[in-house]
Amino acid sequence: MRRFDSYRRVLLSLTVVGMLATACDDNDEITVDPNADFDVVLDAPAETNENVNVTSSQGSILAKVHFTSTDKSMKRLYITENVGGQGEEIYVTKEKVDTKADGSIDLTGKNDKDFEFQFELPVPSGITAGTVVYKFWTTTGNGDFRDVEQRKAVGPSTITLVYGGQNEAAEVKSYSNLKLAAPLLDGTSNTFVSALDGKIYKISQGVEFVSYWDFGYVYLMGEDKHATLTSTSAYLTNVVNIPEKAGTTADELNKAYFAETDMDAAAFAAVDASSDLAGLSVTTGSSQSISFLEAGDVVAFMTQYGKKGLIHVDEVSGTNGSDGYIQIDIKVQP
Repeated sequence: MRRFDSYRRVLLSLTVVGMLATACDDNDEITVDPNADFDVVLDAPAETNENVNVTSSQGSILAKVHFTSTDKSMKRLYITENVGGQGEEIYVTKEKVDTKADGSIDLTGKNDKDFEFQFELPVPSGITAGTVVYKFWTTTGNGDFRDVEQRKAVGPSTITLVYGGQNEAAEVKSYSNLKLAAPLLDGTSNTFVSALDGKIYKISQGVEFVSYWDFGYVYLMGEDKHATLTSTSAYLTNVVNIPEKAGTTADELNKAYFAETDMDAAAFAAVDASSDLAGLSVTTGSSQSISFLEAGDVVAFMTQYGKKGLIHVDEVSGTNGSDGYIQIDIKVQP
């Protein structure tokens, strides 16, 4: 079941390096070479899906991606990959490209109606059966890697590497020792977390990254002092006004839903497969916040994208000051 692990760790390292590297500002490195011999051409004035038969020894394929828009100005190109059916993740190109802070490719004015790019797409050597799916779409502004409909311009279209056979059962994504800080008015607190990749975000990062935030932490004061997790959408505006901080509207903020469980730490640790989480009793009718959290609690949650998961509370420290935080572990469907 774990043959994808090594490759996924490499991809994570490449993602971090790619995000930190200095990108070019014109995307000339991915301009199509007229003499290139392409393994696949993705021509996407509408949704297009292309399959390429591959073997684990070939290393990579060369793809041409052509997008055309007649009625919308394309501002960003989003690319995800799904290795072996283990869940979509942000794809960072091998080529140097001009990227926005959220990892999407910044399309210059000359590309806003029509562009042709070429990409060398990896063919993972650790796979003997199954698929790797690369998904491409463009947006008219700040989009969301988990929601192709957010400001969508063209797509989505896919290139699927086909090894033959079936993908293995999907494992859960696991994130450990996540420390969410009580919110500070200056926006410097690491208060929100994304179930996409387990990254924690400062409130001040909202303009580019708010679409990633699933829920955040707050310690409510008064007679009933208590540690609370709440969805980004339901976050109290008198604590932090997220739409104002992020320059967005309330209806674009992510919802998350919570429910109590009778599970303990041992039951949480035993969860391994995505199917283990499918039966959790949490729905869109559940509350968007959960309060009075204490160390040892195990909470069920579901993102607005339908992914179910569990939260184990490791520690609650302090209250609503600069030293207040909650530390949690998360397991979530890919």
